[in-house]
Parts: sequence; C-alpha cells; structure tokens
Amino acid sequence: MDHKLTEQISAWLNTPRQQRDIAEGAMMMLRLNNNRFLYANILRRPEKFHDKLEYELRKHLRIRLDNMTMDDVARLETHVIPAAEQTLASPPATISTDDELPEAKIARGRRADHDSLPASVQALWDDNLQLYKTIKNIFEQLKAMEHAAPCDRYEYLKMLDEADKKYRANLERYDNFVIGDEPDEDPASPISPDNAADDQAARKINAARKSLSKYKKMLAKSLEEDNAENADKAKAKILDNVATLRSAGGSIGPAVTAELLALGININENAQA
Repeated sequence: MDHKLTEQISAWLNTPRQQRDIAEGAMMMLRLNNNRFLYANILRRPEKFHDKLEYELRKHLRIRLDNMTMDDVARLETHVIPAAEQTLASPPATISTDDELPEAKIARGRRADHDSLPASVQALWDDNLQLYKTIKNIFEQLKAMEHAAPCDRYEYLKMLDEADKKYRANLERYDNFVIGDEPDEDPASPISPDNAADDQAARKINAARKSLSKYKKMLAKSLEEDNAENADKAKAKILDNVATLRSAGGSIGPAVTAELLALGININENAQA
C-alpha cells in the first residue's frame, strides 16, 4: 500500500473546502478507482461534483486507515457474509407456542435458569435480541447492494463483522455461564445514579435520542422529496444530537450507525474529523 498517498488523501480532506485543489483531489481519486468518466466530470464541473469527490476519497481513506486493500475487503466479505447467514439461521428471539399450553410463549435458546442468573449475564440475552436485529438490518442492506463495488460495501461489512462477533461472544458467555462463577454484586454500589450530574446526563441522553429519531425521519423524507434545504437542516440537527449523546456519555449502536450511513451520514468519520 502506498502510505504516502494515504497521507495525501487525509491532508486534502482536512483542508478547508474553499482551499482544496480539486484537480489534485480528482487525480488521487483516479488513482484509487480508475473512473475516468467521473474524473472528467469533476474537472469540468468541480462545484457540482465536489461532494462526490469528497465521498469517494473518504470512502477509500477509511479502508486504507484500516490497513486494508481492495483484495482484503473482498476476502473480508467471503467470511463475514457466511458467518452472518449462520447467525441469522438461529434467531434467539424465536417465539413458539407450547402444544399443551396454547397461551404459553417460549423463547428458544433462553436458559431455563435465566431468572436466577446475575443481571449482567441476563443482559447478554437482551443485548443479543437487539444485536440480532442489527445483524439482520445490515445484512439486508448488503443484499440490496450486491452489485456495488467492495469499497462501497466495506463500511457495512465492517459493522456486520463487529456486530456478529459481539453477538457470538455474548452467546458463548451466556450459554456457558455457571452460577457461582462471578462474585456477588457489591450491595454498597448504587444500582442507579442518584446525583444531580448523572441525572442531568441521563436526561440529555434521552432527549438527544428522541431528537435523533425525529430528524432521521425528517432527513429520509427530505431525501425522498429531493428537498436539499430541509435535508441539510436535518443533517445538521442529527450531527448536533450525535455530539450531545457522545459528550453526555451516551452510546450509538451499530443499527443506528447503519441507518445514518444509509442516509449519507458517517458518524464515525465525523468523530475522527
């Protein structure tokens, strides 16, 4: 890998938009994707294609910063997709009806002694219910992008890989946990924060999550209606709420990250900027 090119791409992207050398950026893009048609369009209409150029360079930069080549990305897909398919074939939240007790609902895979497990181990089951949905959503997104180039699929493959590995690690710990292996929780430790600072942070996180959900819908609608002005407003609000969540100690899961990426917002990229 040409690490000098990686440094040049990073430097170009960190240059204020008004000061960027479009011809230089277009040449770097050409070296990465050999798309001469797009290269010519960028040189002919730099303002119109500036955002596209930035997207292409950022996309390749993410891959290069992870020390990945295009061949590496292709190999990543060959094991990430089958692993996810295997995970999706055994949903942890499958609900069935007991023949003898028609009203009873049974969650397959849930331990019979679940209620006797420590709270932290019980939480692994609940976390996996959400992780399963995340894996399924990202997997379906990748299916819809089956004809896209590996570099366009990379961010989703990476998120799918991370979610699937966490799911498997949670499941292994949950299934193999033996009661008595963990020390009792310290009774002196508060179960929930009771000071004003923590309460305020919790309120900020909850408010930011609600607002983020609101502006995600607004952005999706604006993009569907091709309303650039409203889309820009929604993007700005989304980034504000993401910043608020992070500053207050809140986390943003892979499912929301994937949704935002599908809407054209890479929050991991914004965090690094």
